[in-house]
Amino acid sequence: MALLVMQVAVSGELVEVFEMPIDEIDAHRMLAAANGDERMIYPSGALEDGEVWIDLIDGDGETLFDQVACFHRADASDALQIHFGLHVDVVKDCLSKSNIAALYARHRLAAEAYFRKVDRLVDCSVVGSRQSNRRRVGDASVMDLVIELRRRLDGNETQLALSELPTRVQAAAQQLKNATTAYVDAVQRP
Repeated sequence: MALLVMQVAVSGELVEVFEMPIDEIDAHRMLAAANGDERMIYPSGALEDGEVWIDLIDGDGETLFDQVACFHRADASDALQIHFGLHVDVVKDCLSKSNIAALYARHRLAAEAYFRKVDRLVDCSVVGSRQSNRRRVGDASVMDLVIELRRRLDGNETQLALSELPTRVQAAAQQLKNATTAYVDAVQRP
């Protein structure tokens, strides 16, 4: 069974506001119909606050359909009701500003906790204690964390440790490294 996932763009990030299990065949039909809607927009790469993204995800977290459906906030409510059969009250609750703000705050806390966990897992530095590293990470901006993560993923000790792990873990580390590079490039571009 697939998951139909709805996310809203907030401050350059996608925040999940709704997910529901759905039969893959029905989901493909619904997503194809949404992609045929004249109000559907094609993401330009830069996320615009309020954009609503609808996607299909399999049990492993992989996208099942090449094209996500993306709508401006003003068109999303109607499209979700027409193409995905969501009840008007569900859509209203999911897209309410208070719901999105609460979920974004929770998303930021989870992201910060994740970076702290990654910091502990890939901390191969011989300088400084883990406690001072955690304190430093707690005060760092997202950009600082991404740059530090990229630096540590490039480290010889990290590469040696990764070489002992399964290929899929090595591939995931490489994807994470590529993502950090893309993030830094996108943020530093004028």
